[in-house]
Amino acid sequence: MIKKIQKSIAVKVIAILLLLNFNVATLLASGFDKVILTAGSVISLENPTEINSENLLVGQSIDFIVQSDVKVDGKVVVNRGSIANGVVTRVQKAKGLGKEGSLEIEIKSVQAVDGTEIRLTSTKVSEVGEDKQTTAILLGVFICILFLTKKGKNAVVPNGFTIDGRVASNVEITV
Repeated sequence: MIKKIQKSIAVKVIAILLLLNFNVATLLASGFDKVILTAGSVISLENPTEINSENLLVGQSIDFIVQSDVKVDGKVVVNRGSIANGVVTRVQKAKGLGKEGSLEIEIKSVQAVDGTEIRLTSTKVSEVGEDKQTTAILLGVFICILFLTKKGKNAVVPNGFTIDGRVASNVEITV
């Protein structure tokens, strides 16, 4: 019975497929290099859309886009156009009495070409709107009390705003 199994065509086909699979896996594994993206490396980012304190919530995710390929030893480790993740850490909408709005966003991470998450240091985007408090009070006192309801300006980060993220710690990336 064992001799029949050994002479079987199916067993021979399976053996050949296993050998081919092993050879392909060995070839593929030898074709990849590992490089280290060092801590402190700069990754230039920009926001693709306007960010306004009027419509933000603390904890909300904000996407930024990598401006150019990030390379180590001539090999791309982060593709241009990759998405970097940011989180709103502080937000205040413009209020009455001319009080301005404000916002703060912390850039958290970006993804490498092999799917590795690259942590970025506490890179923050902060913006404060225009303070109209003095104008509102003066107009409210001297002209009409309704001017006291005048709001300040919301904080706005225009689309295309650029910021540099810095890699938090050394990261090994397969390229």
